[in-house]
Amino acid sequence: MDQTKIGGFISERRRANGWTQNQLAEMLGITNKAVSKWETGRSMPDLSLFPQLCNLLGITLNELFAGECIPEGNLREKTDEVLLEVITNWLGHNQWDEDVPPAAENALEVCGVSKIYGSGDAPTQAVKNVSFQIPRGSFTGIMGASGCGKTTLLHLIATIDKPTGGTVRISGRDVTALSESEAARFRREHLGFVFQEYNLLDTLTIYENIALALTVKAAPKDTIRKTVLDVSEKLGISSVLDQFPYEVSGGQRQRCACARALAADPDILLADEPTGALDSQAARQLLDTFSMLSREYGVTILMVTHDVLSASCCDRIFFMQDGEIRTSMSRNQENRQAFFAGILEKMAWMEEENRDVR
Repeated sequence: MDQTKIGGFISERRRANGWTQNQLAEMLGITNKAVSKWETGRSMPDLSLFPQLCNLLGITLNELFAGECIPEGNLREKTDEVLLEVITNWLGHNQWDEDVPPAAENALEVCGVSKIYGSGDAPTQAVKNVSFQIPRGSFTGIMGASGCGKTTLLHLIATIDKPTGGTVRISGRDVTALSESEAARFRREHLGFVFQEYNLLDTLTIYENIALALTVKAAPKDTIRKTVLDVSEKLGISSVLDQFPYEVSGGQRQRCACARALAADPDILLADEPTGALDSQAARQLLDTFSMLSREYGVTILMVTHDVLSASCCDRIFFMQDGEIRTSMSRNQENRQAFFAGILEKMAWMEEENRDVR
């Protein structure tokens, strides 16, 4: 990646908009010294600034990395060349060539995990001695009201936060013992994420958003296009690959986020309230997709939700209250309607138990 060429291109586009370095820096919330370093090729913008910088300059991310405006007719060719090769070279290594340890029977093992915030006389225990296991290829839900600790628990599992006590094992590896840099690498290579907000880059097409997950993982170039096309077909978004996120529906954006998470073949897919921003039809389609991925392709999914309808699609549900796993339910051979009714009964029982305690 030619930093000098990219810097010159940033300077050219800035001046084309009639801005000084100071003005661009103010719009980005950074110092003019940082902009000066970019334009002279001494440094590159932080990754978090790429979308905002591209929007301001009226360019795509591909054009930023290429250091030039790309004619529309050459966009796909340049996408493959720039996005799928330059970023890979930028990372400077190929993790796909590493030896992969044998898969553990359980995709996830949580043992005695606790999380305490604060200290002194009034610490807050957000998660209290939680233990459970998730078999490989299952679709599991953690259900509870807002503030019960379920998102905190998900963050501990995802290595975003560290537990105060206990261990988390993913595919047999203790992730609580990882350093920050090791945890970041582990997330990139072994975990997939689907959140309530889609977290897609508006300057990239649907195809490019999915492919980006593979370039970050340093996948071989000749596998990327096939992988993107395969996962897009499974999720029913093949027809919108050339469109940008703002040009498709909310359901299609969420399935794109799901495809991006799955493209890198994660050990486990973590979903945090994934239907929260969707209408009922799009939510049902996404949940049906999760069920299909687990049933037909052996994808391990852990979903946090407060919604009974979403929970009824899972194979098993853990009910969380006040930082603890209070009970669980397995679907077994029940149909979805019966499981839905059973979840409602279990929630009513928990509420009754809670009133008795008080």
